[in-house]
Amino acid sequence: MTSLINASTSAGVVITPDTSGVLALQTAGTTAVSISSGQVATFAQAPVLPAASIPQAALAAGVAGNGPAFSYYASGATSVANSTFTKILFAASEFDTASAVSSSRFTPTVAGYYQINACVTYGNNSSAEKVCAVFKNGATYKIGQDFTASIYGTTVSCIVYLNGSTDYVEIYGYQTSGGAINTNAIQVQTYFQGFLARAA
Repeated sequence: MTSLINASTSAGVVITPDTSGVLALQTAGTTAVSISSGQVATFAQAPVLPAASIPQAALAAGVAGNGPAFSYYASGATSVANSTFTKILFAASEFDTASAVSSSRFTPTVAGYYQINACVTYGNNSSAEKVCAVFKNGATYKIGQDFTASIYGTTVSCIVYLNGSTDYVEIYGYQTSGGAINTNAIQVQTYFQGFLARAA
């Protein structure tokens, strides 16, 4: 047998006890949840929680949950001036789960630690120094590998804390060819990606 707690439509809450150690919660005589003597709950239907009922902060430490993730690439060239950090433009989206990228700037609304990756390739393989960098709130945060000679592409990867309100990141390029160099507008070569690695 099973001890029953039934929300009856005619008699209110009806409790039917027994000594099995098993409990069933019913509505209108139909079992919604059964709890075994070993305290294992079985649901007749998958539980449905209201939207946003579990905030990011309520998740266990180290669980990213449904934090922002994005991937953009350059659909047009950016002219990078000589010896000047220049913001790289990424106009085409592969995905942006929180619509957190605008004008090539990532501004998440969830506070946490973000993995940021970028690659910038140039249309000139001169011996110039070429780098790309993550800028946080308009200032240099991390600079990637310095490539010269016949290497076209530069990469940068880092983890950065963003406060979920005002903090933002962008990608900048830098080169020392003596004149301006255009970046390559190639989906697999010039891109900007990121995701929430851990909530704050």
